[in-house]
Parts: sequence; structure tokens; C-alpha cells
Amino acid sequence: MVCILALVCSLLIVPVDAFKVECEPEPAAEIGKDVTFKCTFDCHGHCTPAVKWEKKAGSEILYEYKGSKSDFSNQHANYTKRIQVDENSVNNGEVILTLKKVHLWDEGDYLIFVSTNGGYKEVSVHLSVWASTDGIHVFWDSNSNVLSCRSSGWYPAPVVTWKDKHGNELSAHDEVKLRESDGYFNVTNDLKIIDKMKHYICSKIHKWMTEPKQTRVIFSDGKHLIRVDNGEKPSDL
Repeated sequence: MVCILALVCSLLIVPVDAFKVECEPEPAAEIGKDVTFKCTFDCHGHCTPAVKWEKKAGSEILYEYKGSKSDFSNQHANYTKRIQVDENSVNNGEVILTLKKVHLWDEGDYLIFVSTNGGYKEVSVHLSVWASTDGIHVFWDSNSNVLSCRSSGWYPAPVVTWKDKHGNELSAHDEVKLRESDGYFNVTNDLKIIDKMKHYICSKIHKWMTEPKQTRVIFSDGKHLIRVDNGEKPSDL
């Protein structure tokens, strides 16, 4: 009798991890572009899913799916007309949510809650955002023999290096990274020029960029600045 009861109980108990919700690796998006979150969950037969996406900080609701349709009645104003979801995919165990025109304040942790007649689970996904700029400006103070490489509009703050024409890194004199009121970084990096050296390249990059942004400065004899360019073309000097 005891064995029969144990068998019945084992059949009634559903393993904690039986219901699965899996999301793709944590996304990163350039500010101003769209980003897509993709999650799948167990949905066999008529699973009648209910789904909710929300930003963890502040519990801001991006999207809800219930009663076999999208429900925007509780959507936070930050996401109005910025969310796109294929409703047909939800009934097949897949949530593909696109967040349009990513802002700096979109960065953070998001929660997806999924409930079906097969179980309930929540998953956390972190969104990273980034921005770079083409506007790298170099200023030369001939009195102090210092080159100053300045740019703004970065997120996160970039790594800045000075190099010579052969790619050898030079020692920077001073560096300042200021976060502006709009959340972006303004970065200045100074370098004491080397006597009779002609080529200097200021390079800026952060982990989300595939290629650095750079500006090249060329002197005729280490004292007279004659060219500033992006360093893409080979120098004839």
C-alpha cells in the first residue's frame, strides 16, 4: 500500500524545472537603433499563454499578452508605440519583442513572465546600450607643446590611446572623463608631444565597437602642424 501511494505521489509532483523559458544571450544595442529580445517557452497543444515584459527598475510594463491577444492597457508611457510583437508566435511558444529607437535610459534588467497551463516562470535579461561619435577634435597648444584630444557623446566612456605611425602606444599626459547631464561622456586626453616626432594618432574605443574612432595629427618637423585627418589614408610624409 505504501509503495502504491509513493508511486501516485511521484506522478502528481511536477519537477520544478519541468517548465522552461529560455532567452537568447543578453543583447546590446546602439542608441537610436532597434533591438530584439527573443525568448521561447514550452507550449504544447492549447497552452493558452499569458506573457508580460517589464523593466525591473520601477516595474515599467513594456508589453502584455493575455486572453489570446496583446494588451497595452497597463503599458508604461516610455514604451508607447515602441513595442512590436508577433502575436502568432506567442501561441507557438515564442516571444519575439522588438524595442524601437533605443534610448540611453533603456539600459538595464528586464523580466519576462510566462504562464501557461503547463507552468509558470520568470527570466531576467540585461540590455546594454552604447553610443560613439565621429567628432574627435584635436587641439594643439604650441606654448606648452601639448596635444589635446576631445570628444563628447560617448556611452559608455571609451578607452583613449595615443599612438605613433607604427601603432606604438605613447604615454598620455592627462585624462578627464566627465559625464554630462544627459548621461553621455565627454572625454579629453592630453599628450606632451615628442621632439621632432611627426605623427600622432588619437584612438577611442569601447567594448561594443568593432573598430576604433581615430584622428591623426601630422607635423612637418615636430613643431609645425600641417594636417589633421582620420588616419585612414597612408601618409605621404
